[in-house]
Amino acid sequence: MRISYPSRPPLIAAIAFLALPFLTACSGRPAGGAQASGPPDLNGVWSAPFTPDISKPLGHQPPFTPYAAGLFKKEDEIDDPLTQCLPIGPARGIQAGIMPFQIVQTPAVMAILFENQRTFRIINTDGRSHPKDVDATWFGDSIGHWEGDTLVVDTVGLNDRTWLDTAGHQHSEQLHLVERFQKIDGDNIRWTVTFEDPKFYTEPWSVTLPIKRQNTEIMSYSCEENEKDRAHLRRTNTKK
Repeated sequence: MRISYPSRPPLIAAIAFLALPFLTACSGRPAGGAQASGPPDLNGVWSAPFTPDISKPLGHQPPFTPYAAGLFKKEDEIDDPLTQCLPIGPARGIQAGIMPFQIVQTPAVMAILFENQRTFRIINTDGRSHPKDVDATWFGDSIGHWEGDTLVVDTVGLNDRTWLDTAGHQHSEQLHLVERFQKIDGDNIRWTVTFEDPKFYTEPWSVTLPIKRQNTEIMSYSCEENEKDRAHLRRTNTKK
C-alpha cells in the first residue's frame, strides 16, 4: 500500500502557522506590528534633548503673570532645587537629556524610571479619574488614555517645590500638565507638554521635543553621594 504525504510547501506553511504564536511570544512583539492588537509599545530606555531653558524650544519667554515675571527676574540657578538634591519633577525629568529614563508599560499602568536621582513616576492607564482630594507631591497624580498612536497624560496635584528647567521657570501648586507621547516609529516619540498655571502664566503654553530610543540601561545615581559642589556655587543672576 502506498502512503501519500503532503507536498513540502503546504507542510512548511502549516508548521510556520502553528509556530507563529510561540515565536511572537518569544520576540515580545505582537504579530503584525506594535499597533496591530493594541496601543503602541513604549517600553525601553529613552532620552530627550537636554533643555536647560524651556523658553528656547518655545521660541520666546512663556506668558508670565506679573507675579511670575518679577520672580523670574530675581531667580538664580543657585536656588535650583536640584542643587539641593531634591526630586526633578515630571516634565523636567523628560527634558533632562543628559540622563535617560526607562518606560515600563502594562495595560493598566505605565512607570517612568528616571536615572536622575533614581526616582520614578506612575501613570495609571486603567480608566480611573483623579482623586477628589489630591495631596501635592513631587510628581503629582497622573492618569493616561490612548488616542490612536498617542498616549495622553493628565497630571495634577504637584507641589510648588520643583522648577520647570535650569533657567528658573517656576510654577505653583495649581500647575496642570497635559502630555502627549506620540509613537512615530520603533525608535522615536514626539513628546508635547502643555503647562497651565493661572498663578504663573496668563494662558496655557506648549513645547514639543523629540524623544529617541537609547541602546543602554539606566544607571544607579545618588545626588547626595560625595556631593561637594553646592558649597562652591555663587550667585550669577544676569537677567534683565
